[in-house]
Amino acid sequence: MGRPWRSRLVILATLGLLFSPPQVEAQEPPDIQVLDPEYRQAQAAYEEAFSALEAMESRFTQAMEDWESARANNDEPAAEAAFSLQRQLSGQLGLQRIRVSEKADELRQARTRLLEATRRWLDDLLGQMEASQDEAQRAALRAILADVDNRRFELLSEEEPETTLEPRGLPIIGPRDSPRDILRKASAMELRADRHQAHLERVGIRLEAFRQDLQRTRRVSDFLSDMERFGDTRVPVGRPGSQTNTPPNPEQLPPGADSLAVETQPLTLEEWIESLETLQAELEQRIEIIRDRVAFFRARARGGERI
Repeated sequence: MGRPWRSRLVILATLGLLFSPPQVEAQEPPDIQVLDPEYRQAQAAYEEAFSALEAMESRFTQAMEDWESARANNDEPAAEAAFSLQRQLSGQLGLQRIRVSEKADELRQARTRLLEATRRWLDDLLGQMEASQDEAQRAALRAILADVDNRRFELLSEEEPETTLEPRGLPIIGPRDSPRDILRKASAMELRADRHQAHLERVGIRLEAFRQDLQRTRRVSDFLSDMERFGDTRVPVGRPGSQTNTPPNPEQLPPGADSLAVETQPLTLEEWIESLETLQAELEQRIEIIRDRVAFFRARARGGERI
């Protein structure tokens, strides 16, 4: 997790960077002051729910081992007690998994809101940099800009990858299919195409956001060219050369709860964009194929016997 905003700005103020004339707008925007604590609360709530789930799973596993051991020793009372505990914990585990999934969704939403607010703050700082002709003010803005940009990258590093499309065949018209059967298959395919269309729209929105982030990164790099940089758009979070990626299972850590996450090689913004463009093209192609098949099925149904 990154350091709290206030502590970092206080450090900059201590260095005298925030008081160079003319005035630099360095105060946290009101939405950041609200959304950053909300995000951290969502992190804590998720981690608590996840820890509780781990504890329940540990108890359930122990109860299974106790049951197997009791059966091996022909200890019926102990086996019955262990089996009873398994049934009790099984219901609790189901409810806790739902709670973990709900808290994961809340955390994702809180992270998204904070990321959007951070992007707006960064855009505002970039605007101030472009408008300023005062070197002292620009020096102050560079320091703040670098800090806000790092926070943006920290949040971007917690982005979840898009679900890739699984190979899936389309229905065919069987020799015994009536026109009604064919229309049912056409309707089912149309629902699938609609789901792909909704997915395509989400991918398009996300792709545009990443393209804008890449533009921001290049603009920030231009303004910070006189400061030491890593030289690419890799996320500067965690140990050098590593990044936390979130497993998609709600029982594993979602974005923001990176204490137990798996470290992999970092993705650049260009790589994110490339992967989304590939998925976008695959979705467009799949939608076209499905809709063509739907039209064919309906034409066949209309040409068949009365429904």
